[in-house]
Amino acid sequence: MKKVTFEGWKNCIELKNGKFKLIVTTEVGPRVIGAFYGKSKNLFQVDPDLAGKKGGDEWVNYGGHRLWHSPETKERTYEPDNGTPCTVQVVKRDDDGVDFITPASPVTGIAKMLSIIPGPEETFQVIHTIRNEGVWEIEAAAWALSVMAPGGTALVPQNQEPFALLPNSFLSIWPYTRLDDPRLTFGSHFIMVRQDETAETPLKIGYNCKDGWLTYINDGIAFVKQFIYDEDAEYPDNGCSIEVYTNKHMLEAETLSPLEYLKPGDEITHVEMWSAFELPVKSVTTEDEALLLFGENDDCECGCGCGDDDCDCGDDCCCGEEDGNHHHHCDCGCEEEKAVAKKAKKAAKAEKTKKKDSAKTKKSAAKKKK
Repeated sequence: MKKVTFEGWKNCIELKNGKFKLIVTTEVGPRVIGAFYGKSKNLFQVDPDLAGKKGGDEWVNYGGHRLWHSPETKERTYEPDNGTPCTVQVVKRDDDGVDFITPASPVTGIAKMLSIIPGPEETFQVIHTIRNEGVWEIEAAAWALSVMAPGGTALVPQNQEPFALLPNSFLSIWPYTRLDDPRLTFGSHFIMVRQDETAETPLKIGYNCKDGWLTYINDGIAFVKQFIYDEDAEYPDNGCSIEVYTNKHMLEAETLSPLEYLKPGDEITHVEMWSAFELPVKSVTTEDEALLLFGENDDCECGCGCGDDDCDCGDDCCCGEEDGNHHHHCDCGCEEEKAVAKKAKKAAKAEKTKKKDSAKTKKSAAKKKK
């Protein structure tokens, strides 16, 4: 942790964990205004016309990562965080992390705190806290928005579950969004949203992502945000745990906590785990390309996703407690529901192979008869 000047803002805090580096501005926000992996450019977008500026009585989008509260309303959501009268208190934590605290807004009565804690293997835990310091009960959700640099593609995993009679996925469409927009792709494994600097209109979708992660791929770097999805909770905007917004300047990768009623003194915490890594390609344009990087290997029977055709850890592995017969630390998970899904997948694959072989045999017999 050290103080730096970044993009014209003084008294920024730099946190580094291996190759992964974050920079937080304390003159506005707080905002995580910079994110870098190795020698990468800033993974976040910073508006060049607003860099280093502060003050004013209207909210402006400087860029970077910010904490809002949902549902979105003009008065409550767009409260200024421009440094006047906003002040950011910086408190070092015992776990090598840092708390960035802002006092309660005079308009909403909501105080905000971003806590950033270095984690294992070049990760950062980012804790978003909103606290009701007003005099009335409110309904709100913590809303974590990362404004990503232009030119990349967001990947959101589709909910993959066995066949069922009821729907398992719910999509929210904003009024300015067209489903035939070329920036948007609905694949069998991913929803893909591409940022396009030539686009004339914005686009936004929301989705109940049960896997609890999304990634933004840009210039050979994947930036990943992970969170815990609560299947029994109510999420904002008709059930959205993830939302993606894009215009010609940037793309916002957003996650949300469940909605809660907050009495005076109550607070919500929403945790994201950030990671970044280098890719063998500069960009991803199709779902097939995405599956090569982020998909599970169908030949691995246990579902651990290790990518090894000869994986032999089997159905008896122990959720990472033991390595068993596998060549590395198995992390596949052995919960009852997952085990049932894996067996169903295995049975379906076997049936598919059986039908293929039968069709080949019949075709061969027909040829011989001729």
